[in-house]
Amino acid sequence: MNKHQQSGMTTLLITSMLLIVALLFSLASYKNLFYQIKRTQNEVLARQAHWAAEGGLECGFAQIQKAGNISDAILTDCNNGQELTLSTDNGKSVLTSETDNKYKKIAKTIVAGGARSSGVIKSSADLFFNGKYNISPDYINESGDDKCNIIRYQKNIYLNKYDKQLSAINNKDIKSKCANEYSTENVTSRTKLEKDVYKDIGMDLFKETFGVDRSNWKEVKDKHFFNSDKTIGSSCLDKIEAGIAQGKRHIWITGDCILDDNAIKKLPQQNSSEESLFILVHNGILSLDGVGLYKAIFYLFINENISVGAQWDGTAIDPRDPKMYVTTDEDKISAIDFSLKTIAYLNGSHRPIGGFIFDASGYVIYFRLSIDLDYDGEFINDLLAPFGKPTWQQGSWHDF
Repeated sequence: MNKHQQSGMTTLLITSMLLIVALLFSLASYKNLFYQIKRTQNEVLARQAHWAAEGGLECGFAQIQKAGNISDAILTDCNNGQELTLSTDNGKSVLTSETDNKYKKIAKTIVAGGARSSGVIKSSADLFFNGKYNISPDYINESGDDKCNIIRYQKNIYLNKYDKQLSAINNKDIKSKCANEYSTENVTSRTKLEKDVYKDIGMDLFKETFGVDRSNWKEVKDKHFFNSDKTIGSSCLDKIEAGIAQGKRHIWITGDCILDDNAIKKLPQQNSSEESLFILVHNGILSLDGVGLYKAIFYLFINENISVGAQWDGTAIDPRDPKMYVTTDEDKISAIDFSLKTIAYLNGSHRPIGGFIFDASGYVIYFRLSIDLDYDGEFINDLLAPFGKPTWQQGSWHDF
């Protein structure tokens, strides 16, 4: 064989080998490129699925805010490429959005502003009743049961007994819509109270009313209330009327609020066209003394130590008149002990539409009146609506 022919064959072989190696490298490179393209496409699809699910959550949340509460929201209007489900467990509501192809599912926890909490009279302070009390109930209706609530308290209830006069608490809607065990009927001893008078040791009235911790009270005041601090006129009525004059329904009173008979009659009356009021008294004594048929919620908010006792000297609850503090259950508490803790005094004959909220742990609320309290759920929802907007629970969502 010719030497030159063998040399050409060697060159061809080497060239072929180099081409094959180059081809192998090219194929490997293309395989990696295809992988990167596929990975990029998957990431795009993943983000598209994520934002579709996120859009479902935002739509559902908008429906909940529009409805004003979680239970009345219409979530089916948001099922456009994703499915929404709402679950409630241990008081927490979780909204879940999942794409139709099951590719992505995300969830967030919703915190409902607790503006709509059960009870007509709600109190973290002790309640001392001296008189006759007819209260229409707040209907709860959980799990098909006819549950009702007229009073929700944190620690103690006392009923006064003087000679043959016994104080009594009565549910005005006995056995109509309320189950038997939720129908307190002219009870004169706290040991006989039914389940419509409910002890709730874990209540947090500020948070359930305004949806935030009580340490954020300044934020609530600035955002929702007419600030009467700079009002011309020193009386509580002056401050309330200043708020009404500016078209305000939520009025913040700093310090004492003492309303006599004439002042109570200047509140929005039951049969008038005037709008109802939410009156918050902050770190002061609340005294309502007279005859009234008014449309208002009174909220007493105490977050500082308030010196009380001397204000009641010479009044009907003067601690020197121990008969005012005789209880039906023979509690071993002296008149002095009661008067030194009494932060609110309600006296006379009242027929309010609304309710009372006493956020004053460690103090006593003294009722010495005949009361016929009508509870109107729509009225309450209307007044408390600004505080009850649902919000996302911070930190409840993770994008992984």
